Formats: sequence, C-alpha cells, structure tokens
Amino acid sequence: MPQVYLNPITQEKATILETSKETHGAYTLIEVELQPGGGNPIHFHERFTEDFYPQEGVLGVHYLGEEIMLAPGEHFKVPLLDVHRFYNPNEYPIVFQAKLEPGQPGFENFMAVLFGLVNDGKTFGKNQIPYNPFHATLLLHWGDTQVDHFLFRWIKPLLSLLVTLSRKLGYEKKLLKKYKTE
Repeated sequence: MPQVYLNPITQEKATILETSKETHGAYTLIEVELQPGGGNPIHFHERFTEDFYPQEGVLGVHYLGEEIMLAPGEHFKVPLLDVHRFYNPNEYPIVFQAKLEPGQPGFENFMAVLFGLVNDGKTFGKNQIPYNPFHATLLLHWGDTQVDHFLFRWIKPLLSLLVTLSRKLGYEKKLLKKYKTE
C-alpha cells in the first residue's frame, strides 16, 4: 500500500510507491507532486544515487552548477556525492518520480517524520527546519542530506554524536512511533 505524505506549507505531495523492504533493498521509488516554484535546497548524498523521471510537466534539476530540464520520457541519474537539487520551473504543478538506489529505509523515515512535523507545526522557515535540534539531526541522518558548505563539514562529526544522543534519549523511537505508518 503506497504511503502518501502531504505538506501543508509547500502543498507538496509525496507518495512512496515502493519501499526498500518491498524491493529487498534494491531501491526506494517515490512520486512527488511539486507546486510552481517548489523544490529543495542544494545538497548531495553519500549513501544513494537519485534517478529522476518526470511524469507530468518539465522537471528542473540543478546539477553541478548546470540547469537540466527534463520532460516526461526522459530521466537523469545523480551519482553519489554530486551536488544537486530539483525544482518546478513551470507555472503549474508537476509530477515526477525519484528512484533511490540502493533502497533507503532511512529516507522513508525522513519523509514520514518531516511531513508529520510540518503538519503538526513543529518546523520553521521555508526549508521546514524542526524546532527541536534532536529532530533536525535525525532527519539529516535519515535523509542522507549533506550540504556542501565549510560550516556543515566542520560540524559534521558533532552531528554524528548528536544522532547517537538523540537515539539514547529516545527521540528516534518517539518520532517513528508517531509518524511512521509501516
């Protein structure tokens, strides 16, 4: 059964079509409906590749400083460690699929918890950053969201310690119990 998440701030709708568990770890498949001007900040991943497949409308992908416009029937795979972001350059909503390889149960947790926190009013700013720093730390870890900025690289070792502390303090179990439907 697909898991559907709605973001009341961005009006983004994300559906996990196939979980890592369902594909025996091969991939996670997500479908996203993205509003005009919607998208995410520039980032990279260390644990998975991301392959974009537009379904309806043109999808913009900022990749290593270049702008790539993908139409339905086309796809683009972002390798590990390459800086990128996706966005909707149109004046109407678009739909695209993203295939994460290998499968990412952590990213599935990231989506469930982030959208849940947004719906509960527990985030701030356009990037929906959780008020609770332990929640933010877990989301960064689950989503394998890496920022190519000297400050982020400098505090990255501290983030690993905060993930461990977040788990010991029970935040991970509480968040998953409240927001994860599986």
